Amino acid sequence: MTTETPILENEHFRLIQVAGGIYAAIATLRGGAMSNAGIVDLGDETIVFDAFLTRAAAAALRAAAVELTGRTPRFLILSHPHGDHVCGSTAFLPEAKIASSSGTRAAMAAEADEEIDRDELASLIRQLEETLDGASDERARFNCEMNLHPRRWLLEELPIEPVIPAIALDGELEIRGSDRTIRLVSTGPAHTCDDLLLVCAKEQTVFLGDLGFFQDSPAYIAPEGSAANWSARLCALEAEDVSCFVPGHGAIGGREELTRQRGFLDAAVAAARDASRAGGTVDDVIERMRESEYARWEETMSFAVSLQSVLTQAEEGR
Repeated sequence: MTTETPILENEHFRLIQVAGGIYAAIATLRGGAMSNAGIVDLGDETIVFDAFLTRAAAAALRAAAVELTGRTPRFLILSHPHGDHVCGSTAFLPEAKIASSSGTRAAMAAEADEEIDRDELASLIRQLEETLDGASDERARFNCEMNLHPRRWLLEELPIEPVIPAIALDGELEIRGSDRTIRLVSTGPAHTCDDLLLVCAKEQTVFLGDLGFFQDSPAYIAPEGSAANWSARLCALEAEDVSCFVPGHGAIGGREELTRQRGFLDAAVAAARDASRAGGTVDDVIERMRESEYARWEETMSFAVSLQSVLTQAEEGR
């Protein structure tokens, strides 16, 4: 049974036991994680799901996995190619084999030569600091801080060494251990080009990666993703016998949080399709979303760019 009481807590994450041998690492506001991750003890092997934004946070996650399971992680599973989930991957080498969906692997390989620009990152940090100084609303301050503090950690670690997954998955893969069996499920275009879920069916738990943004976090839709397919995937999960969802961002949730996430996507798709038919712009989509229960998400950094992505998909008939 899930409890919100951490069994381990450090500057980067709170580690919560979801079920026997299954742990969710929930990012703290001021650490170097930025996103959530997970540890699964199969009984004879240890799997880690996602690697945070920084090596410092990932190294703490690896150490926690060793402490909890008595062994170094055999596999690191990456849910999608965004930096806040993959930049810490080197902390798990050389022992762990790194796996992702085939789409994520291709995206990471295509960007392997692109380095994070130190000056651009420093400039973004200064902008966030200025925004934070002028923010009076508590929610706006929180959204600013959760983007600011992890990037400060990242700046200290540059340059980042890219790690291309050695294993690429399509469809579904079942991994059997001595204590439990898990499934890795490739979604195709959703949050990104090809996201990956980790399903622990017996324990009624799913690690969503960024198919889950819970509790007022932004639901960013990448240009190569699909808001409609993302919604359909969440709808299918709602019908399954799952009681615990570990999102990529936010607190652990249940079916209610999943349904709220899907509602945002459905509202965005409907608004974008109406705007597309009327020859409208992203401003029309934003105005429509301001009339919905998701208006508060406008305070997040990715609100407008996400809705522009959904509008582009509607215009392209996706």
